[in-house]
Amino acid sequence: MKNSKRTQSLIWLAMLLAIVIAVNLLGSFVYTKIDLTGDKRFTMMKATNRLLESLKKDTTAFTIEVYLEGEFPSEFRRLQNATRDLLNIFRERSGKLIDYRFLNPLGANESENVEMQKKLAKIGIGSTEVIDKRQAKSMLVYPAAVIRYGNQIQVVKLVERYNQPSDIIPSINTLEYKFAVAIQKLKMRKRPRIVLMDGHGELQRPFTNEFEKALFEYYDIARLNLSQVNQIDSNINLVIVQKPLEPFSYDDQFKIDQYVMNGGRLLWMVDGLKIDDDSLRNQSRTAVPFETQHDLQKLLFNYGARINANLIASFDAGALVGLQSSSGQRINPKWYFYPLAFPYLTPIEAKESGKTAIDHPIVNNMDFVISKYASSIDTVKTKANIKKIPLLRSSKYSRVQYPPTPVTLDIINTRIEPEAFSKGNQTIAVLLEGNFESFFRNRLPPEVNSKWAAAGNYPIKAQGSFAKMIVVSDGDLGRNDVYPTSGKTIPLGAGFHPEYGPREFANKEFLMNSIEYLLDDTGLIEARSKEIKLRPLDQERALKEETKWQIINLGLPLVLLTIFGLLYSWRRKKRFSKKAGS
Repeated sequence: MKNSKRTQSLIWLAMLLAIVIAVNLLGSFVYTKIDLTGDKRFTMMKATNRLLESLKKDTTAFTIEVYLEGEFPSEFRRLQNATRDLLNIFRERSGKLIDYRFLNPLGANESENVEMQKKLAKIGIGSTEVIDKRQAKSMLVYPAAVIRYGNQIQVVKLVERYNQPSDIIPSINTLEYKFAVAIQKLKMRKRPRIVLMDGHGELQRPFTNEFEKALFEYYDIARLNLSQVNQIDSNINLVIVQKPLEPFSYDDQFKIDQYVMNGGRLLWMVDGLKIDDDSLRNQSRTAVPFETQHDLQKLLFNYGARINANLIASFDAGALVGLQSSSGQRINPKWYFYPLAFPYLTPIEAKESGKTAIDHPIVNNMDFVISKYASSIDTVKTKANIKKIPLLRSSKYSRVQYPPTPVTLDIINTRIEPEAFSKGNQTIAVLLEGNFESFFRNRLPPEVNSKWAAAGNYPIKAQGSFAKMIVVSDGDLGRNDVYPTSGKTIPLGAGFHPEYGPREFANKEFLMNSIEYLLDDTGLIEARSKEIKLRPLDQERALKEETKWQIINLGLPLVLLTIFGLLYSWRRKKRFSKKAGS
């Protein structure tokens, strides 16, 4: 009997060992992971997976250097760990054609560190100063990575801006997008072509220097004067119309319309009213805005957007820099006509969706954008089925002002309560996408068709292929300022917050995201919608209660073990004393 049980046990043990060995052998050929996290932080977007799978056909490896090694505050350790987790997945999915390493740019002696800082500065990587409250000291961090592919490189800035620990959360959310887009651009054999419209008083250099510099990093750019071409070449991937001041002729509008009908992509930055800071620099410190004569209203209305002839005034606004007070001191007062734009949902939309902000990859995880003398945009019903998505709005404390009401600097000295701005959120940027209908449908004389065809143009269309455009009611959204004495350009989006002082707003980020979305047909930009929920500690409370929690974490387990040991010893003693007595 005992032998049979022993034999049975040995058989079961042998079967168990065989199953374990078989599972391990199978695991060496088939690799998989199950993502059990609630926010699916280890699950790649479909477009990212397709990109990584395509790398397996490549013969050139990607090497990534991440400058996040060393001692950091806890929020940067989270960023470090999130980056390492992501790159591990990238390496696996690419068939080991992506390799990476973490480097400490300040880990050598002083002279070598200085050389490293110069080297990084040449490729656009700067330092970020952070305060480690635990150690009560400041330190320099270089939150960036360099991706090398052959003799090409792409710099990935892991953190766009850092003012407080919570700013790391949106940076972690966009890691997948940033690395995937950088890899895609390195693989790209032909750079997309972008043209900036010219010939209608559009914004020029040096006020477009920063925008053009950001564009040229990834795209081929040029100026386009419509009077000098028969049509907009279909090989042009994107047309940007930035702050036109003079009328677009009938022919120019027709060329734009047919570009849209053939699936073109456009970014409009168009003012509703003409007014700027210079017009207020007169003795009365007052100006009357008037409608800009670009003649684009009907064309845009046909596509689904109406830029109103008004000005948005918002209680949540940027500051007007460099004014002088009555005592001669320089002041930076809040200027209500510099609305801070954000992907706000209206109260009704928020109630219906249960969300707090517009959910779109262009604006997800993005900071405030500063606008100047923006007008409100209404979306209008169109014959074609056009999808209309608002992207930027002023805060709920907003109102609109129509001409001929003057704009005066005297309101700076007047205290205005938020309740006076009672017209709610005003749309400043909107995305339109779909199969647009031509503005010139049933409006063209018969001779136009033959003239257009004789010029060798593509056929005239009344109903378009799928196209996308973004309409922004502020021509200065992509404008950089210039120092009057040196002529040096100021970074795009640089401004002044009435409460927090100098600040670089997200104008550049919004414009580059918009362009990426307009040009992207792979779906990679959807990775910007990824949201990883982090629950950071309250830093102040953690420091204050550090000793208490150290005692609890170290002492409580020892106390519990001691109590358990005493109870076990007492119970064992009692049990065996009963047996001895019986």
